[in-house]
Amino acid sequence: IIRMGSWDTGLCDCFSDCKVGLVTYFCAPCQLAYQSAAVEEHECGFGDFILPFLFPFCCAVAVRGKIREKYGIEGGCCGDFMTVLFCGLCAITQHTRQLQMKGAKPAGMFMEK
Repeated sequence: IIRMGSWDTGLCDCFSDCKVGLVTYFCAPCQLAYQSAAVEEHECGFGDFILPFLFPFCCAVAVRGKIREKYGIEGGCCGDFMTVLFCGLCAITQHTRQLQMKGAKPAGMFMEK
């Protein structure tokens, strides 16, 4: 039996890192682009920004699913959808914190790599 894990930080820990919270608040699509590139383990380029700016909600759900899958976190598509729908900015900051804790370095605008 494979035991699934959980998120390393809470959904409501939005401002445990104020810089991440503020960058997410002012440019969530940028954070999503960096997160997607970090999960896929490549440098973030111009192409990574197109979908998050056009379809931020869909991208946030997709990135959340990729992070869960990569790190063996419990949950499913329905839960991802509901989390992003009702707590979108908190979810995006949670993604960044999770990736940072795992060493993926999802550096966004004005953030150290």
